[in-house]
Amino acid sequence: MSFPWLVCTPPRRDGADRRAKVAIAELTSRAGVLYRLGFSQSDAIRRLTAAVAWEYDSAAPSPAHRRPAALPDAAIAQIVGDAYARRPA
Repeated sequence: MSFPWLVCTPPRRDGADRRAKVAIAELTSRAGVLYRLGFSQSDAIRRLTAAVAWEYDSAAPSPAHRRPAALPDAAIAQIVGDAYARRPA
């Protein structure tokens, strides 16, 4: 007897890129919130870098739970710098 609900949908080929884009959009939004709350740029970088390190487990067996390659600490600093330069209202 077969169970159709037991069959998994194969992962998308562009899944890693999509997850990275979502993570970058989230960090941009968070950087804007931190700017509006009055955090300094260095504090925002430190907080968001720590948040990304906490959210993604580097030892996770699934690639969906690993830190995207597009989010090294330097990229997070660039995202925050761009958000602070834009001065979100």
